[in-house]
Amino acid sequence: MKDKIMLLLYEWKHIARQSAVWILFFFFFVIAGYAIYSGNVLTKNKLSAIEEAKKESVKDYHNTLQAFTDTASVEKKQQAENAGNPYVIDYRYPRIAFDQPYPLTGLASGIKDITPVTEKVNYYTDYAAIDREMINPSILFEGRLDLLYVNLYLIPLLIIVLAYNVISSEKEKGISNLLIVQGGSLKKVLFGKLLTRLIIIFLAAFMVNVLGMLLSPSGFPSVKDAFLWIFLLFSYCVLWISLCFVIIALDGNSAFNLFTCIALWVFLMFLLPLAINKTAQMQHPSDLKLLDLEEKDRQISDEVWAMKPKMVVDSFYRNFPRYAPAYIPSDTIDNQNDAFFAGYYYIKQNRMKAVIDSLWEGDQKANQTAYRLIRYNPVQSTEHLFTLLARTSRADYHGYKQDVKDFQYEWQTYFYDRVFSMKDRTRTIAKFTPEELKKLPTFTIKHHNVSISEFISGTVFLWMISLGCWIGGLVLIRKFKQ
Repeated sequence: MKDKIMLLLYEWKHIARQSAVWILFFFFFVIAGYAIYSGNVLTKNKLSAIEEAKKESVKDYHNTLQAFTDTASVEKKQQAENAGNPYVIDYRYPRIAFDQPYPLTGLASGIKDITPVTEKVNYYTDYAAIDREMINPSILFEGRLDLLYVNLYLIPLLIIVLAYNVISSEKEKGISNLLIVQGGSLKKVLFGKLLTRLIIIFLAAFMVNVLGMLLSPSGFPSVKDAFLWIFLLFSYCVLWISLCFVIIALDGNSAFNLFTCIALWVFLMFLLPLAINKTAQMQHPSDLKLLDLEEKDRQISDEVWAMKPKMVVDSFYRNFPRYAPAYIPSDTIDNQNDAFFAGYYYIKQNRMKAVIDSLWEGDQKANQTAYRLIRYNPVQSTEHLFTLLARTSRADYHGYKQDVKDFQYEWQTYFYDRVFSMKDRTRTIAKFTPEELKKLPTFTIKHHNVSISEFISGTVFLWMISLGCWIGGLVLIRKFKQ
């Protein structure tokens, strides 16, 4: 045990005496520091946008409240009489939903750097103005540097640069026999060198990642998520040390080791992801066509408006049976009543949704295929797990959109309960009072918990590859030339 400790201390001193190593770590910390700054800027911008949306909502509230008492003119008096009308409230004081950044968002922005952070929620969904997930082409072109980039791309390079010649350089210098005398065997020396480098690199990565958590503008993550993040980071470091070990065990010279390690890095980082994306796109070609959604929305609006009132009204009561008691014969006479408007928006929403879904069907299937395939690439699999912990994955964004949809349904029900209110068996619009404006439904962000089973399966995959590399390396190292 004492010999092992002495070997580790010797290797630590040996590394510390190399100025190139200090320069390497200097640039690593500089890049990591900028990544933290970049991630924090993204988070602050999101928080600022949410704060602005909330201020705008407060302004809407005061303007709506003022309309109840503003009777300075005949027109204002008429507006004051209708100030509590549900339609007026929905227009003047719409609900807002916001995608509150999770504390780890700045560390792994995922797709959240190109998705909207706030949106208005009305009693109907305006699919003509629906977001397409990607709204900022400049960010897509430039990319965004965050700690996820540092963890996935730079840490493996750091491991490769420090580990590729741990034995080959000593053999080339002719001092491997001396190391064997001091360390006991070439295998022990190799293990000691790799372990020292693993400890140094992981500690450096640990420091910058914890610093990123501490400096997060949206707060510190839960202890569980912080632990899972660090454990995943350690697993990824072990993976790359293991990959380097099996290449070193081939007993090539330093140039061979470096070239092979870099080739493997390029393959896992770029070539394999490209192959996965191309495979997904070939299986599910994108049929996304250029389409003016606003023009399509007007076309569908005209079609639905031209429908017979009875068909439109019946569609509403059939799909919203709770309001069936509010039916009156005059609903089907013309298109100037609440039941017709409700049916009109219901049919229009469904038709527009069908158009949107058909546009994105191929892309969604391609994304699902790619998601299944990335599990076989340890780099993409790790990236997916990091974004899951940061709540910035595509699945998290879809979860947020589903929460918005659920809230829109809640507000729609609250709205229709007022429009189709029954009093003494007579349908009447129940207007809001100024006091009731404070009790309107509000959106609450839900950061969905990470699936532990998915996280475990992903990390087990990393450890299985690492174990396979160590076993393979141990088999190859028996043929090592002393």
